Amino acid sequence: MNRGRLAVLLCAFILSLVGISCFGGPVTYIFFWMVIAVPVISLLYILFVIVFIRFHQETDGRNMVVGSPGDFYITLQNDTPFSFSSLRIVFYSSFSTVDGIEPDAVYELPPKSVIKKTTRLVCRYRGEYKVGIKSISVEDFFGLFTVVWRISEPLSVIVEPAVIDVDRLPGDEKDEASRHENMTRRVDPSIMVREYSEGDDIRFISWKATAAMQKLMVREKTSEEKSDIMIVMDPKRYDEDMERYLPVENRMVELLLLLSSVYSKSFMPHDVMLFNEDVKQVSVRNVRDFDELYGDMVRYHFRQESSMEALLMRLYDMRAASSCHMLIFIVQSLTQDVLGLVDMINVDNVTVKIYTVGEETGDITLDPGRDVTVIPVSCHKDMKEALG
Repeated sequence: MNRGRLAVLLCAFILSLVGISCFGGPVTYIFFWMVIAVPVISLLYILFVIVFIRFHQETDGRNMVVGSPGDFYITLQNDTPFSFSSLRIVFYSSFSTVDGIEPDAVYELPPKSVIKKTTRLVCRYRGEYKVGIKSISVEDFFGLFTVVWRISEPLSVIVEPAVIDVDRLPGDEKDEASRHENMTRRVDPSIMVREYSEGDDIRFISWKATAAMQKLMVREKTSEEKSDIMIVMDPKRYDEDMERYLPVENRMVELLLLLSSVYSKSFMPHDVMLFNEDVKQVSVRNVRDFDELYGDMVRYHFRQESSMEALLMRLYDMRAASSCHMLIFIVQSLTQDVLGLVDMINVDNVTVKIYTVGEETGDITLDPGRDVTVIPVSCHKDMKEALG
């Protein structure tokens, strides 16, 4: 609504009433009805545009990846014999951006015309949410009124997490001895062999069998290999506002996948412990296992009824950490109670890393007798910068 122009229209209306009262005559009445007709015509025009404008938006697919641009198509169409002017497109901007379109651009659609735009859509966070056109702003010819028409069927996409590659992790220099031990550790060597397939751990290649068979052969494990590392992610949704919880949860999933990717490339077996109604253990030993973990994280939902405390108590009951060389926790809120539970499940007193995402840790007291490192990770910075 243009207040200045409405003020002018109001003044003209008052003048028309004064003219009718003081002078009368057809000229004053014509002026009066013209002043009355202007806002009515303006509102009818806006209603007409909203009813008859046609638009279409689509992406190449419903699934996208965080930070990876995807093609985005927009069509505005006017099938009427009247011109549509002063149209603005309002996009969902909290979680996604549309490249190549100015947010304040004004469009005009002549009679029987179409505007088509091909651009790129970039989603910033993992999850399922609305993108693209949020509403269309329509202004009348006289510039008196602006009506924002929120579209009833917005476009939604499923955004998959990004796998970020880093050269090193914070505190890696402390893990070299453990890494060496992990690389040289073996399972029972008295085992059968089979032909190598993509994704197999190269540590289990049997060179003797390979030389005999003239093709790569790997040892088939007959005893369970123990994990070097256990990664535990906080399952709780701490806020109901999507604009608050989505960036934090996205960063937690990115961090989990980053850690798993780094350890997979270093041939370090690790288990990822997920939790909703019960614990799900994902054992990552090779590329195929990592792909399974990635698929789980695409579909994973944080829940308000879940809690880190319940997950840690369940892990304590399972004695899940008894065979690990390092424990890693990814949490949103680090409290003294959580630290106590971490210490309780760490029965072998191994190295503990706690990545805190989102909230400040507050007043936390670390036991000097335990090898515990707390690493804050910002959810508003590039991952490599956030990890330092």
